[in-house]
Amino acid sequence: MNQFNHQPRNTAVRRIAMVITELRLGGAERIVVHLARSFAGQGAAVQVVCLQEKGCLARELEDTSVGVTALHSHRGYDVPALCRLAALFRDFRPSVVNVHDYASFPYAALAQGIFPCCPLVFSAHGLLYEGFERLRLRYRLSRRRLAALTAVSDQVAQRHRQHLDWKGLVEIIPNGVPEHTPCPQARNRIRSEWNISAGTFVFLAAGNARPEKAFEDLLEAAARLAGSGTNPPFEVWIAGYLSETAYCRELLALQDRLQLKNRVRFLGARDDMVSLYSAADGFVLSSRSEGLPLVLLEAMMAGLPLIATRVGGVPAVVKEGVGLLVDPAAPQQLAEAMQTVLTNRPLGTAMGEKAAQYSRANYSLERMAANYLRFFDSITGQNQRNRTGP
Repeated sequence: MNQFNHQPRNTAVRRIAMVITELRLGGAERIVVHLARSFAGQGAAVQVVCLQEKGCLARELEDTSVGVTALHSHRGYDVPALCRLAALFRDFRPSVVNVHDYASFPYAALAQGIFPCCPLVFSAHGLLYEGFERLRLRYRLSRRRLAALTAVSDQVAQRHRQHLDWKGLVEIIPNGVPEHTPCPQARNRIRSEWNISAGTFVFLAAGNARPEKAFEDLLEAAARLAGSGTNPPFEVWIAGYLSETAYCRELLALQDRLQLKNRVRFLGARDDMVSLYSAADGFVLSSRSEGLPLVLLEAMMAGLPLIATRVGGVPAVVKEGVGLLVDPAAPQQLAEAMQTVLTNRPLGTAMGEKAAQYSRANYSLERMAANYLRFFDSITGQNQRNRTGP
């Protein structure tokens, strides 16, 4: 018996193949995990396909009915990997293929062409900060197999329309995150382990260290804040993977040059972000390019006041009273906003409470998953009508 022959419960369509390079630590990857769990929980048959290896986040799907398959492809123009993907589509018989990154996009498009079983949907998560222009022709050829595009914000949709020269269907589906509340025990444990006094204000930032995250702007802002000499004690924690790149080496050198060793902690990749939100007092997003970052929504859900740059879909989320917006690449503005939250605790508390309410009402995981399923059902129904005729 074929391993993919199980049928979904109480659903009209919903055999969903989700394709991504690898389920590593990252925003798009976590969205795939959240969606896969939610889809399966609603009775859909779900198969996640990783172009390379499964990745560390795959273990979060082990207790579900979601299948996770790795193609073990680590080179360009990998024809055997393409054939394995096409065979998987043939056996699984998805009603929709949803691809979540550009590295996997050409493979999914070609495999869907070999076995044209269903609509192909590309989900755009970010604003394509750098490194994409040289491959634009490849992506524009691949987009001929697309049925539709989803994007996390209007700005992301516009950028991907231009990049792909896409004139077809686009659906805006904002990200969503699981609900969680601050945990006093986690806060006390982490701050005690790191010898953080009760009166020290902790700014948390999160993201794998890449140029678009602009952590150098955050370091500059922290140095200006520390240089004033009149503020309450504070620290900045940056959670995210530090690679062996020139950018990461420059970040560490800047931390040393600005004498921030006792002010800024690089925490590395973390799998306990919910506990870190509990231990922090405010959240800072210094990015120069974003779609709709999960960490921002998670910080809101945890009731943290926000300081964020006006990029991508961020301004639509950080409404008045929820947080403070500053221009990207403006460390002085960032420092001033951090100082406002640092020195006015009642204001920060009020912003955090409003942020939690707003995120639960507008950016829940359930809402995001329902929007994806509704959209998949609509394009799958249209695809079936096109194949069978009136």
